[in-house]
Amino acid sequence: MWLEYHPLVASYARGDIDPQFATTYRLPIPQHAPFAIGYTFENKPHHYLPDAVGTLTNGKPFIAEAGMEDDKRGDRNLAKAEAARRLACLQQGTFWIGTEHTLTKRRHYNLVFLHARRKTFPAFGDIAEALASVWPWGEMAPVSEVASRLSHQFPVDLVEAAIWKVVADSAAQGHLLVDLEQFTLSRTLPLALLHPSAPVLVPSSLPDTLLPEPDTMRVATVSSESPQLVPGPTFDASMLPSPQREQFHRNLRAVEQVLAGATQSSVSIQEGIPRSTLSRLVSRTRERGQIACVPHGSYRRATSLHPAFQECIRRLFGLPTRLSMTAIREHTEMQQVAARLSKETGTTVKLPSYKQVRTAVQHLKMDQDLVAMREGAKSVARPRESAESFVLSIPAPALLTQVDEHTMDLYVVTPDGTTVASRVHAAVLICVKTAAILGAVLALGPLKEEDYMRLVKVSMERKDHLVSINGCEHSWPCFGKPAIIFHDRGKIFTSERARQVLVDRLGIITEQAPPYAPSANDVIAYCTPCA
Repeated sequence: MWLEYHPLVASYARGDIDPQFATTYRLPIPQHAPFAIGYTFENKPHHYLPDAVGTLTNGKPFIAEAGMEDDKRGDRNLAKAEAARRLACLQQGTFWIGTEHTLTKRRHYNLVFLHARRKTFPAFGDIAEALASVWPWGEMAPVSEVASRLSHQFPVDLVEAAIWKVVADSAAQGHLLVDLEQFTLSRTLPLALLHPSAPVLVPSSLPDTLLPEPDTMRVATVSSESPQLVPGPTFDASMLPSPQREQFHRNLRAVEQVLAGATQSSVSIQEGIPRSTLSRLVSRTRERGQIACVPHGSYRRATSLHPAFQECIRRLFGLPTRLSMTAIREHTEMQQVAARLSKETGTTVKLPSYKQVRTAVQHLKMDQDLVAMREGAKSVARPRESAESFVLSIPAPALLTQVDEHTMDLYVVTPDGTTVASRVHAAVLICVKTAAILGAVLALGPLKEEDYMRLVKVSMERKDHLVSINGCEHSWPCFGKPAIIFHDRGKIFTSERARQVLVDRLGIITEQAPPYAPSANDVIAYCTPCA
């Protein structure tokens, strides 16, 4: 999608299709494939096929790689990327590496949202001609408002479909004025189309290497007066409230002046800090870094309590009898731990003081899960796993759908008693955003490619006739063309026939789950009960 909607990309094709792969899955071999690149790894020559190759609008070639960043940072993949980058440089071309950090999910969904609405239809030409007169170049307006301007001339659904196709074409040409990294496309989001003669808006370029940058000293953004004088890690003061932030800046400024050579007496008078406080502040900053300048004790000293005593205190604190701090300190298990440590070290190990036990218990009381277990709660509240719900991040229904397969132990017999099958296979296509079942199919044997193609067909058709012929009590109003089909079967949508139907004719994108990663398919577990 990133290459499809990049205004400087003239053409692109897969570069990893070799003759054996193309023969197996009956796929045509692209013009630039196979595009083998030689590299050396562990003093042995190798070659690999890049993910995508193509040509830019200026006639120069490019090579593109995509994958997870942790995998691309491996030694072998770094050697591959370096060989591809050198080859692109020799050809005066470009090399791109796309990872989950540079190809964001929001941009991906926005591009899929546009791509699913880019198909032409018979009335598009007339509506597009009328649209140019009611939506001037450069005017910021939402799609809903622009559609209302032509609602008296054409059907509303056709007008909105034409507007989205014009927006998608403008995005591919680099003339759509909206930040696809920050905003999610919708009917109410203000958009603007630039004139075709205007300079193109090029998205941020992908990096050409994932090699770690050389270690350089981080410059603190909280002060402009020689921040390199403060040793240790830096601290971002933007998260502090306004009064504490001002006090942090004052403390850091005073410490920097002292480290720069000013006397503590003059700095204490100038900044209004007692000299003894300033002396302690300078010594702590040298030891801990800028965090020592944060007011109200935002750091704590490491405990001197032995880890064995810490584990014993934690175990005794979690008992349902709710021992007091005194009972924990005088417990026989604490004495046994002290005796064991004395025997192992050959020296006498004393029991922790009451203050040490009280401090450890106070820290344990901050652990909500441990406190709930101590108080005998029926269940522990499950923490939120992400700041933003994945389902809510999907901008539109049917944008992301998922295939799920099930089996039922069911005997199917003919009228004469012959057993046809003892197990029935079923597959459903579910909208991840709404948990609606768009289609379902049954098969007497293991599901094949024809069954999955029939599943897509059922999903795009109305279900009124199925409801009527089967005498269903409730209606089945769920239908539509999916934009992305996520599946965990490797060979159901890879043949030439499936590509011609899904990709070429319908414009549907298929995404396959990585092998041996069942967690990638867990989203269906949350959708099925709701459906």
